[in-house]
This record gives sequence, C-alpha cells and structure tokens, in this order.
Amino acid sequence: LAIADSPHAMRDPALSGWLADRVHEAAGLDPLADDSPCHGESGLLELLGHRALPAARSAWIRRAGALLASADRADPRCGTPGRVPHPGLLTGLSGIGHGLLRAGFPERIGSALLLRPSRAP
Repeated sequence: LAIADSPHAMRDPALSGWLADRVHEAAGLDPLADDSPCHGESGLLELLGHRALPAARSAWIRRAGALLASADRADPRCGTPGRVPHPGLLTGLSGIGHGLLRAGFPERIGSALLLRPSRAP
C-alpha cells in the first residue's frame, strides 16, 4: 500500500512491476480469514481500491460487494483470536465499518491506513 501511495516509488519500474504482480496475486485470493483493515478484507480492499492501481478496479468492486454481503448475512469477522467482536480500529468493528464506508465512498472517506483525513462534500 505504501508503494502504491508513493508517486516516486510508482515511477520505479522494478517497484511498480513488483506491486502489479502482488496486486494481481492478491486479487485472486480466496476470502481472507477476517474483515479487518489490519490483515483482513478491509485492508486488502484499501490496496485494490487505490487510485494508482486502476487495473485492480474490477477485483475491488467484486470483493467490496462480497464483504458487504457477508456483513449483511452474518456478523463481521474481527481480526482477534476467536473472532471475538471488539470496537478497535485495526482489528475490530470500527475498522470494518470504516472499510465499508471507504468501499462505498472512497473519494469522501479518508484512508485510516494511510492516515488521510476525510474530504468535505
């Protein structure tokens, strides 16, 4: 994610090629074990939805829809041992909620992982 967010790094052919390969691999992964931004689906969505990676857009849309459907059908899966629900940002419900807001409004809701503020409407 840090490479995608760095214009300088994206100009480096080796780094941008490496990132494109990793994003392609990540886009084809089975659903992750949890929905959190730390190591789960919300974090993967943050990468796939980054504006520097337009080739990942279709995977981002597909996975965002799957995350929303999963959260609608069952409780969100926190990134804690035993998937115990808790309110935390990186592994908990607030992070999952923030990830869902980012999926719906990526241009208005800032990235918590990149420490970006939200934009006013």
